[in-house]
Amino acid sequence: MAEDEGGGSELPEEVDADGARELIAGGKVRVIDIRSEEEFANERMSNAIHCDPDDVESALEDRETGREAILVVCADGSRSAEVAEELRSNGTDATSIDGGFEAWTSDGLPTAPGRDEEYEGPPVAIPGAVDSGGDEDEDDDEDGDGDPGAEDPEES
Repeated sequence: MAEDEGGGSELPEEVDADGARELIAGGKVRVIDIRSEEEFANERMSNAIHCDPDDVESALEDRETGREAILVVCADGSRSAEVAEELRSNGTDATSIDGGFEAWTSDGLPTAPGRDEEYEGPPVAIPGAVDSGGDEDEDDDEDGDGDPGAEDPEES
């Protein structure tokens, strides 16, 4: 993961937002987000790991990243470039996004919803999960009495 046989880094020092998207989509990088906890909680890149900028090295030791290099993200790209450079100097293949998370979002690239946002989209089936009976579809009300679970007395 650190360096190729020629002694150089596999990744450029910085990539643009679209280049970062390609690295992520190809499974070639682990995304480390060093913005504040609040910024990270409000909006982030999918599958990003939040980490304090001063603890990236120890966080990588604690996690098995194994398969990929590191893409460091901050708000504007300045601090992440410094952290990526520090990782490279310690033998880790790392890069950052030129323009940071701001460049990512201004290019309209996807983000994970913040913790206070409700998911909008198709229903997602989670294996092993049990329906809690929350919002019922009208389709479940087979007899049209407004109670999806009740039997129609005329049919009994």
